[in-house]
Amino acid sequence: MTGTDSVIDHWSPYGLGDMLEKANLYAQLYIRPNEQNLSRSLFLATGDVLPLNEKGERVWPKAQDDASFVLVDASCSAEAVARISPRTATFHKGQLVWGSVAG
Repeated sequence: MTGTDSVIDHWSPYGLGDMLEKANLYAQLYIRPNEQNLSRSLFLATGDVLPLNEKGERVWPKAQDDASFVLVDASCSAEAVARISPRTATFHKGQLVWGSVAG
């Protein structure tokens, strides 16, 4: 699983150690820029957990999954990767631990 828990980026002297930023850089360097490929490159930031499989079927979240996730201000996974969308909230095991959810 890919990840970092530090504000210092040990991968590179450039950037902030932000995994969404890493997914964006991966997409820029290694994929053809289209919506499907951009959305699939999110795997780098999520430990290979993606909302849809290759056939476009929803595979996450499922009942009984650990409710730990980050909300971003984006309309889809591709936009989140392409724009390095701002994070709005972080949940850990179902509890809001940072940010807010506008309703």
